[in-house]
Amino acid sequence: MYISEIVNLNFHSQLSLKQVEDRLLITADFPKEVLKELGMRDPFLYVTLYVRGGEIIKIIDEDNANLHIPSKKDFEQKTYNAIIDFAKKHAKQFSS
Repeated sequence: MYISEIVNLNFHSQLSLKQVEDRLLITADFPKEVLKELGMRDPFLYVTLYVRGGEIIKIIDEDNANLHIPSKKDFEQKTYNAIIDFAKKHAKQFSS
């Protein structure tokens, strides 16, 4: 699966572990094809940013608690970068 065109990112909440990581919940609009392939109705992004480098994006469905952990190569590069940049702007340890 190739994930692209995730738009209208909205910051929902954040947990910060000092000098370790920031975890953010981000809502977004997903393309219908992605929702169908993942079998999700109401997904959100769970993004973990590690202070020492690296990040993980998980997709969790609020409707049925399904979890999908795509790799970086499963995303269109532009979409992946937009999600990570958005998360960094709202993360305590990454915003300037």
